[in-house]
Amino acid sequence: MTQHLFNNKGMKAARPLLLITKKAHAALVLAGILLSATTLFGQQKAGNAVTIAAGVASADITPQTPIRMAGYAARLSTDADSVLQPIAAKALALGSDAQHPTLLITVDLVGIPWRITKNVTDFLTKEKGINPAQVAIFASHTHGGPEVGNLINILQYRNGGFSDSLLALKQLIEITQYTEQLTQKLKDLAVAALNNRKPALVSWGQGQAQFANNRRTKGGPVDLALPILKITDPNGALKAVFLNYACHGTTLGGEEHKIHGDWIAEAHRVIEARHPGATALVALGCAGDANPEPRGALENVQRHGKEIADNVDKLLTAQLQPLHSAPSGTMQWIRLPFSKVPTAAELVEWTKDASIKGYYARLALERLERGETIPAVVDYPFQVWNFDNKMAMVNLAGEVVVDYSLRLKDLYGAERLWVNAYANDVPSYIASRRVIGEGGYEAEGSMYWYNKPSPFVPEVEDMIVNAVGESIPAAFKDKRPAINHLEAVQKEADGSYHLSSWMAGAEGSRIKYMPEWKAFGWFDAKDKATWNADIAKAGKYDVYLEWSVSDTMAGKTFELIAGNKRIKGKVDKTGSWFTYRTKKIGYLQLPKGTANIVLQSGAASEKGSMFDVRALRLVPVK
Repeated sequence: MTQHLFNNKGMKAARPLLLITKKAHAALVLAGILLSATTLFGQQKAGNAVTIAAGVASADITPQTPIRMAGYAARLSTDADSVLQPIAAKALALGSDAQHPTLLITVDLVGIPWRITKNVTDFLTKEKGINPAQVAIFASHTHGGPEVGNLINILQYRNGGFSDSLLALKQLIEITQYTEQLTQKLKDLAVAALNNRKPALVSWGQGQAQFANNRRTKGGPVDLALPILKITDPNGALKAVFLNYACHGTTLGGEEHKIHGDWIAEAHRVIEARHPGATALVALGCAGDANPEPRGALENVQRHGKEIADNVDKLLTAQLQPLHSAPSGTMQWIRLPFSKVPTAAELVEWTKDASIKGYYARLALERLERGETIPAVVDYPFQVWNFDNKMAMVNLAGEVVVDYSLRLKDLYGAERLWVNAYANDVPSYIASRRVIGEGGYEAEGSMYWYNKPSPFVPEVEDMIVNAVGESIPAAFKDKRPAINHLEAVQKEADGSYHLSSWMAGAEGSRIKYMPEWKAFGWFDAKDKATWNADIAKAGKYDVYLEWSVSDTMAGKTFELIAGNKRIKGKVDKTGSWFTYRTKKIGYLQLPKGTANIVLQSGAASEKGSMFDVRALRLVPVK
């Protein structure tokens, strides 16, 4: 029997979800290469590492009274009257006042309306001098939270049909009071994070999680990347982790009528339980067409939350890339046109439709009769933040489908691009050219739920990608080799030789150069990569390998051959195919002249992929 938790003293949270003992899917993680620290203006040094001012804060945003739930149209019950998981807002402030700080705020909500974001940013600009371009509010898109205005159209759905009546006044007041309280809490939260700033070490890397599945097409595209920002004090104690994963918050279905944050809330609960004193912030990537699998039960929520936490733990001990300066960025607006703006006569005809399209037509006709117009475009915001010329973070509004993330990473490098969605506003689904051409819910049906007149024109994908590209810093626009080609590797200024994957020849049926990662993938026991290095001075050279591999595929043997010299070794775990690691594997004594260097399997009988390889580096021993 469900325990009802609303009373005169407010809402109380039910017992937290328990962790399952069943092992989650394959664990994964990604990291960059450790770089030497450099001193930058406005920063301090902790030993040999550069610190950035960082502060965190957290607030409970669980409703304290009954309220309409957001997310699913087909809920039989209209109000939530109890709590399965408490929901929260979290804030991370990066940078000193002199550096114009950045604020990253996460909320366990289905979306965040622009009117709330603007209210918060206007306050921060007036009271704290914060640039609005440096503030982002990320919604987790849980389908177990309260309605905040993004999907108000859903609320007149009743047992497979629509009501002509207005939303009950009591419910409208409850939603209004909640959003007003939420707005004030977000202002207070941001100020608390700014006030809590202290010197911190900041680094980033990427891993993987496996439970996201394309919900439109079996085996269709998904973005499995799990990037994190790691924030520690100067002594290395974890203070915060900001992470992202591209998957809907829909593990639990519309039959669940209790407030909950789905896998997102479970992930930050588990992370914080494992790391007392640390704050976990969870944002979503381009999850518009991705659902969690399996789904439908509490144990699935627990399983997915644990998988995220397990992979975050791997990243926290991986080779992450230090960031030495607070982010800087821009915010831009573009207009996304709809494919059609219906006439009054067409809307009258649409009212005969028993689906959401017919209900939208009623709303649109009322708008026309009030003397208003039906919008022909959506004003669409996005941000691009530059983290130390090492990582670019793109914040996109709306329920963005996966094609945008994959295309941007192809253009600017999956190894250095972080893409968030559901950022600052959720006006509708943001379908791609492919999805619009295929039709269906994300392309058309959802638009009426969001009070929009029609699908977008297919060109919106190019409009968004091109506009983001104009804001991408120049440091991320270097020409990325599209294919690998054997060419002579020359000495660098420090005397070392960087044997990049695109400068190698490849032999074998499976090995493939991946330009978005600047690495060879699908490298198995029958494949090999070959480099020619013009060695200017004979001598002893330490050899470093940069590679990635999943934990389940690690352990195979490799050998590096240069003439009659060989280095043999085993492929160590890195955490995931997205987690690159650099390690010294031995040394070679090389004569002056062209050195032919071959990387291959050490045992031709081994089965399956061996590793992904980004580069070798030869460093002269002095």
